Amino acid sequence: MKTFLVIAAVLGLSSTAALAECAGHNVTASAKVDKEMTTASIAASAADKTSEQAVLLKRQQTEEEAEVTE
Repeated sequence: MKTFLVIAAVLGLSSTAALAECAGHNVTASAKVDKEMTTASIAASAADKTSEQAVLLKRQQTEEEAEVTE
């Protein structure tokens, strides 16, 4: 049992020492790809475009009505 604990402790300490960042190690984990952010764009469907046009027409109509009532 003691042997198992010693082996586990040695493996645990050696892995943390191997992964530690210090002046002697050249860490390349933060590549340019990791820091660059891209966003995706979604093309509007025909139904979305027609509903958008309907909204714009309604706005124009309400603006015209507001001008007439003033």
